[in-house]
Amino acid sequence: MEFAQHSLLNWHNLLDWALVAILLAIAWRLIRGSLVVYLLVGVIAFNLLFQLAQWLKLPLFSALLGQFVGLGVLALIIVFQPEIRKFLLMIGRNAEPSKLGKLMDSEAYNEEQEQGWIRAVSEACARLSETKTGALIVIARTSELKLFAASGMPVDALVSSDLLEAIFRKESPLHDGAVILAKGRIQAASCVLPLDEHHASPSAVHGMRHKAALGMSEQTDALVVLVSEESGQIVLANNGQFSEPLTPNDLMHRIGKTL
Repeated sequence: MEFAQHSLLNWHNLLDWALVAILLAIAWRLIRGSLVVYLLVGVIAFNLLFQLAQWLKLPLFSALLGQFVGLGVLALIIVFQPEIRKFLLMIGRNAEPSKLGKLMDSEAYNEEQEQGWIRAVSEACARLSETKTGALIVIARTSELKLFAASGMPVDALVSSDLLEAIFRKESPLHDGAVILAKGRIQAASCVLPLDEHHASPSAVHGMRHKAALGMSEQTDALVVLVSEESGQIVLANNGQFSEPLTPNDLMHRIGKTL
């Protein structure tokens, strides 16, 4: 009986440590490369100092540190608000099937139509890449993007390579901003996107277009296609991460696989 209880205790301990390790790994993935790492080190050091003061039985010092520790949870929520939001978004995305939005939508389009507009996006990006014309194309998945679409000019037109290319030409009044696509249609152009909040991320060495692509993919589950004005490279932002440079054909397959 004692052996069974001892084994059960070990099993629970292993599960406890495994869950803590998973949470720490997720937390590190979210804050890696940002200034939040230094804040986290400071919080940990502060709490260790508080524990040391209690162990040494320093009542006045412990009481002073205790006032700050009592506000620690609230401070962490405020400081780590972007990371907490990103963590909850990650949980929500993994809990929801990627195709749920299409299956539940009465206006869902068929696979042939989907392949058609994806091909149009890749063809437009190919021509924009050749001329080094910068572009941002946001592809909605399950997140509602009406708020972001409202920041630009409504278009409501079928996706076509010629129309996308015309929008991003420098002489076009709509070229400055992002195009938002949903269900095979261009909802709006010249849209304002949220910027990347991780200041030490690779986007910091690029322009605002890179920051906007990462920021949008962090705060929503949308895919963001970026054509660099400097290099002409085509990349895809998803879950706050850039892909490697893609060929137009790679882009088409990557979008179709991710949607």
